[in-house]
Amino acid sequence: MPELEELGERATGQVSRSQNLVYTLPHTTESIAEFLTPALVRVDPSAGGTQVVVVTRDAETALTISETVLRLSGPGGIEVVPVTSAARAGRLFKTRPVLAVAGTASELGSLVRSSILKLDTVRTVVLAWVDDILDDGPQSVAALEALLGELGDAGRVIVARKLTPTVEDLVERYARRARRVGPAETEVPQMPENYELPIIRYIAVADSARGNALRRLLDDLDPPSAVVVARDEAEAAAATRTIRNLGYHEDDSAIRVARSDSREPAHTVIFYQPPVTPAELQRIAHSKPVQVVVLAQPGEVAWLRELASGRLAPMNLHGPERRAHDREEAIRQELRAALARGVPSREIISLEPLLEEFDAVELAAAALLLLERERAQRRMAEVNQPAAARPRPADGDRPHVASGSMTRLFMTVGTRDGVKTGDLMGAIAGEGGIPGDHVGKIDLRENHALVEVAEGDAASVIARVNGAMIRGRRVVVRGERDKEDRDRSAGARGDRPDRGPRGERGTPPRGRPAAPRRGGPPDRSSRGGPRRDRDRS
Repeated sequence: MPELEELGERATGQVSRSQNLVYTLPHTTESIAEFLTPALVRVDPSAGGTQVVVVTRDAETALTISETVLRLSGPGGIEVVPVTSAARAGRLFKTRPVLAVAGTASELGSLVRSSILKLDTVRTVVLAWVDDILDDGPQSVAALEALLGELGDAGRVIVARKLTPTVEDLVERYARRARRVGPAETEVPQMPENYELPIIRYIAVADSARGNALRRLLDDLDPPSAVVVARDEAEAAAATRTIRNLGYHEDDSAIRVARSDSREPAHTVIFYQPPVTPAELQRIAHSKPVQVVVLAQPGEVAWLRELASGRLAPMNLHGPERRAHDREEAIRQELRAALARGVPSREIISLEPLLEEFDAVELAAAALLLLERERAQRRMAEVNQPAAARPRPADGDRPHVASGSMTRLFMTVGTRDGVKTGDLMGAIAGEGGIPGDHVGKIDLRENHALVEVAEGDAASVIARVNGAMIRGRRVVVRGERDKEDRDRSAGARGDRPDRGPRGERGTPPRGRPAAPRRGGPPDRSSRGGPRRDRDRS
């Protein structure tokens, strides 16, 4: 583990001069190596017991610390076990010695209370970004103070992005006379003349979802050129894989991955990892980007807002936004269909007195609000109702049940009738009485249309829309399978030999009168039975 040993040699002087340390460091993987190495080099595997306890705000930070230490020390080095679950970690403690752990104060406290984690062997406790822990709420603070109260004489290493009065108060109570270690980076580059960074937009993502978020972001923005800024090698490799999967090659200059000190010009700068110092933001200003987007975990947004001096705004990817617009368009189509069937006179009489107090658009918006609220209540009631008691979609009001299973309906109108997709959507929503989000793909062809609807709505749509007028033509609606069965039946009949001029069975040829029926039974000789006399005399 040469990299960890090299860092340990530089940190030996810090450990020998003071048992308690306070670091002011950004929230990065490089910072993890800087503050954790002095504690890990003091671990004595032969002594046994847990010797280093790292307290984090959440399980994700604990996992990041574990991965970073493993990458620096290798498989044969000191392992930091992430306590993402006290129950799972407890089983690990029973199977092998655990020299170092990382987790939230509540999970670690649970191990202490169950006597699985013994604090009498702990030499160093590390608070990894204590300002995040203090901002996490009263429960996190209470769990932290309870844990620190039981650690006795263990050395304290407190890490914070910024030394706030709250942090200083905790240092005074639990790490008195601690040695201070300031940030390594003090130089702040100058901004280019006549240029100001645009408002920084961010997308809140989980750490494991950065690659997928980058792909969707590039699809939405489609920038002419972009620099994806990654701070460490592992994240740079992950961003590079995502870009390669999108079809960009290593020699492509349009979309490329760079480290945080890049100053190449680019239309868009995407921070694959959030910047952690003002210098990182100001360096990318030299590329004079038109837009800057940051992929940030929810817990990193507060610090990012401080770095950006409040010039920060959330960004929504177009996928959810487009679906919302589609739902709104479906509602508008329902209204168009209702108006196309004629002005509802009774409703106008009811609303007319309100026109003296409110604008017509305001009244329509209020009515739409009541409609959506009533639909939501019906859906909720349907979900909570036992399946056996749910009403079937027959005559009367049909329950609106959202369903993932879709079925296709065949409709006898097409483009040659002047019909558009909106006309079909309006007829189904208006006549069928189902919400627009229960309608799937509409395949509009020259002389017919295939429409996907929720399987539970198909019977109601067929019953209510069948015979309705669309663009002046009366439409026939049936299930696509029914239509296919009819076509197969018609094809089977067409393959039979010609029956001749008699046409249908039992129908006499035209111009010839039907033979008079005799009193006796018909001749059955053609069926192979015994021949009978036709006249009974």
